[in-house]
Amino acid sequence: MSGREAGPPFPTPTITFALAALAMLLITGVASAFGGGAAPYAVAAALGFGGLGTLAARFVPEPAAVRIGLTPFPARALLPVVVLLPIALLNSELDNWIRLALGAPSAEGLGKPQSAAPEEILLIVLLLPVVREFFFRGVLLQGCVSALGRLRGVGLVALLQALLFAEGDPRTAAGALSALAQALALAATLGLLRLASGSLLPCIALAAGLSALGVAATVYPGQLAIPGFNAPGATTPLAYLIPAAASVALGLWSLARQLAREPALPPIPPPAEDDEEVGPLF
Repeated sequence: MSGREAGPPFPTPTITFALAALAMLLITGVASAFGGGAAPYAVAAALGFGGLGTLAARFVPEPAAVRIGLTPFPARALLPVVVLLPIALLNSELDNWIRLALGAPSAEGLGKPQSAAPEEILLIVLLLPVVREFFFRGVLLQGCVSALGRLRGVGLVALLQALLFAEGDPRTAAGALSALAQALALAATLGLLRLASGSLLPCIALAAGLSALGVAATVYPGQLAIPGFNAPGATTPLAYLIPAAASVALGLWSLARQLAREPALPPIPPPAEDDEEVGPLF
């Protein structure tokens, strides 16, 4: 991947917002043109996230591949990826609490198997996590972190993703707030994982794993029925939540330790100066 040799961070926060908004418009338009559904959305996401991300990546300062995170999967990231998977259960319980607080009914369809074609599952579990993480945690995050610092950069990208791409029912206050809160928590966790690991691959692995869990929970709810998650119930019992919270806490603690040791993104070289001075010959 060829980036530019010098200059300010790219994308800047302003350009980040513009790219994210453009991706939303492009994905929504293409998916709607093909009738909606999981498969059209995944194809549209490949065009939006993948196409715009590839175009923007050409303007990322060198070393572009390292800044974007196109590096091997580090062994130190394996533990956080595995122990962070129960965040799916905690996000589900966050939805339950928001619904209870706002007096909204529980999520519909819990415990009822949902059908999904094999090609749709592959698109949701494999294609979508790759292009989405490349766009948000690869191209956009490195520019925002360079411009704003680690935490503010992670927060801005997570907030944009949550506001523009939160998946849920926006027709009610509870549905909209729940979708926003869940998307924000997950996107921030993925951003921290990207910076702590130095690679985009752990983010893709975690996102794909969570997508696979979500598909399995809805397509085969009878295999492991958890109240409030994929089975009827207003909330999830503590017997499930406590181990899940402990596992996620271990993952976040591991990321915090690694962030303290991990160097910042490669510095952006200053603009090249012309070595030849232009002036009078004598």
